Amino acid sequence: MALFDFVTNLFRSEKRDNFIDPSQFSLGTGSGIPVTKDTAFNNTAVWAAVRILSESVAQLPIHLCEKTSDGDKIIRDNHPLYYLLHNKPNAYMTSFAFISKIMVDVTTWGNSYVKIIRNKQGRPTNLEPYDVKNIEIKIYNDDYYYYNILTNEALDIDDMLHFKGLSQDGQLGLSPIDVCANSISWGMGLEQYGNDYFRNGAKVSGVLQTDRALSTEAVDRLRNSFNNNYSQIGNAQKTLILEEGLKFNTISLSNEASQFLASREFSITEIARIFNLPPHLLRDLTKSSFSNIQEQSREYLQYSLMPYLISFEQEINAKLFTKNEIGKLYFEFNTNAFLRGNPTERSEYYKTMLNIGAMSINEIRKKENMNRVEGGDNFFMQLNMATVETIVEGGGMKEDIEKENIEE
Repeated sequence: MALFDFVTNLFRSEKRDNFIDPSQFSLGTGSGIPVTKDTAFNNTAVWAAVRILSESVAQLPIHLCEKTSDGDKIIRDNHPLYYLLHNKPNAYMTSFAFISKIMVDVTTWGNSYVKIIRNKQGRPTNLEPYDVKNIEIKIYNDDYYYYNILTNEALDIDDMLHFKGLSQDGQLGLSPIDVCANSISWGMGLEQYGNDYFRNGAKVSGVLQTDRALSTEAVDRLRNSFNNNYSQIGNAQKTLILEEGLKFNTISLSNEASQFLASREFSITEIARIFNLPPHLLRDLTKSSFSNIQEQSREYLQYSLMPYLISFEQEINAKLFTKNEIGKLYFEFNTNAFLRGNPTERSEYYKTMLNIGAMSINEIRKKENMNRVEGGDNFFMQLNMATVETIVEGGGMKEDIEKENIEE
């Protein structure tokens, strides 16, 4: 690493023009509300989307597996990397906090960076996440890039886990908050409008009208008196008292008439579309039922989570193992919990798998978090599903047929 640091400092070049510096984003939008990574979390739908995605991935068990010569896989829980990623990646983070932090970075910034700290033998011993704002991607000779940390440290690509979202060049992920700032800002504008409506919403907004000529002082006094007594939400039920022949003509529209509630619902759908989430996960149940929510949950795993899981697995499998271990050892998320149906569906599935000899009793019990039982490793198959030759030779029917032929 010392030689690499020397070379990179000696030939350090500027970033390419077509590279995006994610720390520079602070977008103005059509609604007039600027959207940044921090302010976007003020939108409840954005907060919920990022939280659901990060916690969903973080709660999945990740196992270190070994592929055997016969194609089976075994869990290598005695390998040092298993403890590192499954239990404690560094001194101050659990596996849940570690993966959750990565997912928050990817779903907001589009990128997440983790430094691989190795021992003298080259084995990873710690995984240290970086602040996305402190990382730059540098290019050398247009075909080689490395990571420049603003603390005057440079890392080779093999010493940095770089998790990225959707990318245009394969090297830097795009931030969904930056790309879709207008849609997020629109939702935030609706929230601001709602706050303003209720702050000034005594439902008496309108025009004071009179046939008399009023002085400037009288107009100011009436305006101040009216605002102080009737413009706050706490004054909504007060009796409106008019003086000097004034008439009040309301010009305000109800929330329903101005389609405020419908717009709020659509803003949630927009956020769900940006983060590729089923709307019911953001508590938009307008088009959901008991039957299709179950199917939407399966789609959530397949279309929302799997791209993140596969990207995560491929990055750590490519950089944490030695050359001799690559292809033989690999990390894999266990997604069985998301695929479990209701008790009736699970019992029918297990019954079928047991009857065709595809699963043993202990394998079924393991999936249900139950302890093994004696004799539960045997595989069973219904007799009427066996071949004719097996039934005749193994079930004693061959001898019965020969005996009948002799008697005849």
